Formats: sequence, C-alpha cells, structure tokens
Amino acid sequence: MRAIDLYLNLAYVAYVIAPAIKNELWLRVLLALNAVAFSIWGTLIGNMSVVFWNGLFTVISVFAIVRLLRERRIVVLPPELESVRASLFPSVSNRDFLLFWSLGETERLATGSLTTEGQPVARLFLLIEGAASVLVDETEVARLGSHQFIGEMAFVTGQPASASVEVIDASSVHSWAFADLETLHSLEPRLIAPLLRTVNRDLAEKLRA
Repeated sequence: MRAIDLYLNLAYVAYVIAPAIKNELWLRVLLALNAVAFSIWGTLIGNMSVVFWNGLFTVISVFAIVRLLRERRIVVLPPELESVRASLFPSVSNRDFLLFWSLGETERLATGSLTTEGQPVARLFLLIEGAASVLVDETEVARLGSHQFIGEMAFVTGQPASASVEVIDASSVHSWAFADLETLHSLEPRLIAPLLRTVNRDLAEKLRA
C-alpha cells in the first residue's frame, strides 16, 4: 500500500471507530490523530486546504485534551472542607464539591441572627462549627451544632422562616443564596442533587426530633 493511501485509510478508520468511544478524552485523542493523518495525506497530495483545516482541528483538539487532563487532576480539599464533604456529601467528588462550595460564602460570627421567625429567608446556611439556638415565640426549642443546616425549610417550601435562629457561640457559617442555588439547579442539576438529598435528610431528622 502506498504511503498516501495508508494515511487516508488510517483517517477513515478513525472515523469508523469514533462513534463507539464513550470516553471524551480518548475520543478527543482519536479525532486529533485522525486530523493529523488527514493533514499528512493533504501534504502528500499537495492540497493545502486539507492541511490547513485539519491542522486547525488538531490544535483545537490538543487544547481540549489539555483541558480534560487538567479537570481530571486530583483535587485535595483543606481538612475543614474535607470534613464537611465526608460528613454531608460522601458520594460527591472533591472537584464537584469545590465547585458547589465556591458558589457560597463563609463568615465568622460571634453572635447574630440568621433567620427571623415569620420573615422571608433568602439564604441557606450551613453551620460549619459553633452553635446556634432555634427559637419559636422567643422560646428555645432546639440547639444546632456543626454540620447542620439553617433555613432548609424555607429553601424547600419557599415559605417564611418557621423559627428564629441565633448564633450563640463563636461560629463559622457557610451560606448560599437561594437564587444562586436555583440557577445551579437549572444549569448543573448533578451538582445540586446531592445538596437536595442532604437537606431533605437533615430536615427529616429535625422533624423526628
């Protein structure tokens, strides 16, 4: 077989195999090799249009391969975040957890009110460490500790706060705006699904108590 025919056939073989490949990284690699084969074939027959367009496709494929490799690098979480992920989102990868976590913000509080009974709630809070008091009609009905949610009833039902929650000890709190979570639900449902499961489980446990 002539070299010119060899490269052309290799390129077509890649086209035949490509639909069977489900892994995006390997598909990108195969298509890049396919473009290289076509570029060589174009060079041998003196067709610069074939060389140009397949060379351009090769460059684009290389950038996509580099992006995929970067995304697959191991993400190591700080100990405090790994504790939250392992406790509340054990099935979520470090990378997905970090994407979800970065949508919110963390703050340190000595005292302060997180929700007010009967008032609208705009954020979902997670008590990372510290303590908070749950008040109904100004009477304490429960205490919350690390890795417990606040405002989850309002998040699930869309109703005003059923209780006031006040920080009673130096605490670290992470929170997400409801609007941001709704947007995430529309754009990346796979990232919000573990949160919904965890919030519903937390809510069920509080109702049983």
